[in-house]
Amino acid sequence: MQMKILVPILSEKEDDPEFLEKVSKGATEIILLLVVDPSPKERFGFAAGFMQKGRAVMESARKRLGEKRKSAEDVIEWGDTQSKIMNMALLRKADKVIFYRQQNQYFNELVNRLIKEKIETEVI
Repeated sequence: MQMKILVPILSEKEDDPEFLEKVSKGATEIILLLVVDPSPKERFGFAAGFMQKGRAVMESARKRLGEKRKSAEDVIEWGDTQSKIMNMALLRKADKVIFYRQQNQYFNELVNRLIKEKIETEVI
């Protein structure tokens, strides 16, 4: 069975080995999505000034997945974090969106919005 997983890079923890172990279990395709949000309102994700840090996390995650013999595709998008994650999940027909758990209201809103749109979502 094919299992396409979308992993948004929203913090500096998505390259955590335990998280990636859970993400890669059963996955046939993994998409790492970094959204660079130029608007100052974002309280999570990466603002334009932190793009290098986000890319470093993405690179590290891809390398660790490669060690598990899982390939991952890197995608960098500019724009609203919530919209870009939702659009990418729908466009690429992801079977599941997996997030590294965060403690803030914006993160919870995002997860609830995806669930409401009937996009399978998991928080680890």
